[in-house]
Amino acid sequence: MTIGVAAHGPRAGAAVRAAVLAAELLGRGAIGGFGVFAILDSGGEPQYRVAQNGGITALALPDEWLDARFAAVISSGPNRPEPLVQFLPGKKGVGLVTGHRLPNLPGLDGVPLNQAALAGMAAGKAPQQAVDAVLAANPEADAGLIALDARGRLGWGNTARVARRADRGEAHRASGDARLAVLHNSIHAQSALPDDIADLAWSQLTGQPASLRFLYLREPVPIRAADHDRVHVTAEGVVTAIDSANPELVHSRRLGTAVYLGSEVWLDGRRAGHAATELVAEMADGKAGRPAGAPVIPIVMKEGTHVAS
Repeated sequence: MTIGVAAHGPRAGAAVRAAVLAAELLGRGAIGGFGVFAILDSGGEPQYRVAQNGGITALALPDEWLDARFAAVISSGPNRPEPLVQFLPGKKGVGLVTGHRLPNLPGLDGVPLNQAALAGMAAGKAPQQAVDAVLAANPEADAGLIALDARGRLGWGNTARVARRADRGEAHRASGDARLAVLHNSIHAQSALPDDIADLAWSQLTGQPASLRFLYLREPVPIRAADHDRVHVTAEGVVTAIDSANPELVHSRRLGTAVYLGSEVWLDGRRAGHAATELVAEMADGKAGRPAGAPVIPIVMKEGTHVAS
């Protein structure tokens, strides 16, 4: 498994979704495939959405799940062994355990590592104690764990084997009632990916501003010939028009890049930032829109006037 995220606080569901979406857009690797998304509902019961392919946008999350105060996710490449919930176990009144690498494989005692951490919490251990005990007992297992308990406490860590990897990343945040932890491996990006993931998730969790934000193509918008590449958006981050210095785009009838990396992003008549990812859309009749049946298309904007190379 390539990425695991858990969060507690206002809009924890939105936070963990944002973390995986950021990884899929900003990074390259074994992502955008299977996903397991879990929350603890108002009664402390785990609820799940799963998909074998398509990444975080394929999970069709109920809107109210984004407001959940306890949430976790695990995701990687496509087509993993069923049942997918084995990768993110939960228990009513206890919590959830996610992770990365192979957190579902048996430890030396024959118990899956994530299940062992969950059992530790059920026996009264704090999440960090539960995680530390499992990892210490299985130092050469190929796994990292994140445990979230029903009190909103988090614990996380990697085995000694995973800690030796050069391609791993992690980030965590805590302030007041809000907590977030991210573990990932084998996701490659030009930027400091763990921090970018955490910043976007933390913004959803706390409302604090971040240097990155999501923009969305919801409906077909005009592509206009111009001497610059520019995306026009609303204050809510909805794309309303695309200006392009590539004359071919205005007449294109194909699926392709409609917003190029580094394109200016304009809001209320001023430059607000630039596109940190590209937008691939269905182009026809001078417009760019979603392919039939596709989810809303997101891109990432970086605030400021620097243009990505």
